[in-house]
Amino acid sequence: MRLLRRTLLGARPRMVLLFVTPTLLAIALDFAMRAPSLFVFPPREWLNYLGSSLASAGLWGGPLWITTRQWRSRRRRAARAGLAAFWLLFVLPLATFGLGGQILYYRVFHYYMGRDTVRLGIKLRGTLGAWLSSWGGSFALMVGIGLVASVVIMAAARRAALPARRAGLYLPIAGFLAASTCFWFDFVESRSLQAAPPDTCFFHGVMHALRDSITGKGWVRRGISLREPDPLPPLPVPEHRPNILLIVTESVRADAICSAPSSGCKARFLDTAVPERLSLGKLTTQSSGTFSACVMLWTGLAPDADFRTMHHAAVLWEIAKKLGYRTAYIGSQNLRYDDFGAFLERAGIDVEASAIDLGYAPDPHIGANDENATARMASFVHDEPAGTPYFAVLHLSNTHWPYRVAEDLQPFTPHDASPVGDNMAMHNHYLNSVLMQERTVADMLKQIRALPGWDDTVVVFLSDHGEQFREHGGLYHLSSLFEEQVRVPGFLVAGDHAIGDAQKSALATWARRRTYSQDVHATLLDLLGVLDERPGMPFADQLTGRSLLRPATPDEPMVLMSTASGVWEPDDAKFGVMKGEMLAVRSAPGPWWCFDLRTDPFERMPKTSMPGCGPLMELGTLKFAPLWK
Repeated sequence: MRLLRRTLLGARPRMVLLFVTPTLLAIALDFAMRAPSLFVFPPREWLNYLGSSLASAGLWGGPLWITTRQWRSRRRRAARAGLAAFWLLFVLPLATFGLGGQILYYRVFHYYMGRDTVRLGIKLRGTLGAWLSSWGGSFALMVGIGLVASVVIMAAARRAALPARRAGLYLPIAGFLAASTCFWFDFVESRSLQAAPPDTCFFHGVMHALRDSITGKGWVRRGISLREPDPLPPLPVPEHRPNILLIVTESVRADAICSAPSSGCKARFLDTAVPERLSLGKLTTQSSGTFSACVMLWTGLAPDADFRTMHHAAVLWEIAKKLGYRTAYIGSQNLRYDDFGAFLERAGIDVEASAIDLGYAPDPHIGANDENATARMASFVHDEPAGTPYFAVLHLSNTHWPYRVAEDLQPFTPHDASPVGDNMAMHNHYLNSVLMQERTVADMLKQIRALPGWDDTVVVFLSDHGEQFREHGGLYHLSSLFEEQVRVPGFLVAGDHAIGDAQKSALATWARRRTYSQDVHATLLDLLGVLDERPGMPFADQLTGRSLLRPATPDEPMVLMSTASGVWEPDDAKFGVMKGEMLAVRSAPGPWWCFDLRTDPFERMPKTSMPGCGPLMELGTLKFAPLWK
C-alpha cells in the first residue's frame, strides 16, 4: 500500500493538493459570490457540483503536475521556455477568464459565463470585444486578478513539484483525460443552476465551442432562417383601409415611459405631440428577447410554436400586401445580427431599410441612430400617394445597452453606462436614453400629424421587452419573465377618421387588464379589417390573441411566455404561463414557482403551489415539455 501511494502521489501525498490550487480558489470565489444560492441547491445539484469540482481538478491538476517536472530538467533553457509558454498560453488565460472574468460577469449578470455564453461570444466576435472594452478599469481589474491568480497557481505547483517528482504520471494523466471527457460530452452543468465552480463553467464553454468547431453539431439550433410562408386564403378587401404605423422600440420597460397621460405619469415630449394617445392596457410581452418577441408580434404565434411553424406562418406585411397596402420596414436595428434580417426576406415588404442602409452604426448593439430611422420613415409616409394606404413598421434600437444618450438631454444624474459601476447611475443613463428616444419619436409624430393623411392614420407604439436593473440580481434582459423584463409600454393614437368612437371606448375597457403580444397582433389584424377572417389563415388554431379594439370580457386567458422560442435558444431558458396577475414560471431542470402579483408585486415570494396556479403549471408542462427535453 505504501509503495502504491508513493507511486501515485510521491513522497508527501498532501503536497499533491497544491496542484489543484486553482480549483480551490474557484470554489472559494464561488462561495464568496453566491453562497445563498449554493446553500439551497437540491442534493442532486450538490452531486453535480462535486463532479464539476473534480473535473476542474483534473483539468488544472494534470497539466500542472506534468509540466512542473520541467523545473528539475537538465535542459534548463528549454525547460524555462516551455514553462513560460505554459504559463502564458494556459495558466494566465484560464485564470484571467475563469476567475477574474467570472467575477465581473457575475457582477453584471448574476450568472457565470457558461456553455452557451462562450458560444455566443465567439459568434459575436467584435461585439464581445467592444463590450469588454467598455468595462474600462474593470477589464483591467479582470486581467490583474488573472495575473495574480496565475502567479499563485504556478508558485503552489512549483512547491509541490519536488515531493511529487518520484511519483508516476498515472494519476495526472488519468485525471486530465477523465476531466476532458466530462467537458467534451456535456457532463458538466453550466447552463441552468450552474452547479459548478466558475472556472468549470468557463472550461465547459471553451470545450463545447471546440467540439462544435470540430463536429459542427452544437451549432445546429433553433434560430432565424429564410421563411417559407404558407399561402394565405382569399381575403376580402375592406371598404375602409386606414394607414397603420407600428413602432417597436427596444428594451423599454413600462415604468420608463408613460403610455397615457395621467396625473401621476407625465411624458415630457409625447404629452405635447400626442396627448390623446390611449394605453394598450397592462401590456406584457410574452418573451424578454427581441427575436422571439418580434416574431410573435409579427405572426401572432405563442412562444411554444416550433421552428417550422414560425417560419411558415403569415406575417403582418404579407396580409397587408394582399389587401392592397404599401408596406415598409424601416429600423435602426442591426439585422445582420444572427441573421435576423433573413426573417424579413420573403415578408412582402416594398420598402426596407435597416442599420446598414441608414449609415453610421458604430455599435452593433444599438444600431444606427434612431433619428436616421425616423427621418426615413417620415420621408416614406410623406411620399406615399394619396389613396394608397400603407402598413409600416418602425423598429428602433438606441435604447439597447449601452444606451445612447444626447449631449443636450441628460436630466437624470448621476449617470454612467458602466455595468460594473453604480446601479442607480446606470439606470439614470438608461432613462436619459429613453427620454432622447421619446423626443425623437415625438418629433416624427409631429411631422406625420401635419400631413393630409393623418386623419386616416393609426399609430401603435410598444417595446419588444423590458430591462432589468438588479431587481432580481442581474442586468439587461432575456434572463427571466419577471415584470421588469416583460411589462412594456404600449399606446395607440389615431386620426379622427381612422377608428371610430366605439373602438376607442372598447380600448379604454382594457386599461387595467393584462394584455399581451398576441393581443397586439390581433388588434393590428382588426385595424387591417381581417380579424374575422383569421380562422382561415395558416395555423389559425394557434392565433389566440384578442383585439383590443373590441370590449374586454371578464374571463382571463392562460397565456404562454418564454425566453425561448422556435427562433431563439437562450443560455438558460425560462418558461411561464400567466393568467391575470398569477404567474407560474420555471427553468427546464427546475420546479415550477408561482407568484401572485396582487399580493407580491415585486415577485419576491415564490411558492411551489398556490390556489389557481395548478392549471397554469399543467398547461406549461404540456406546451413546453418538447422545448426542454
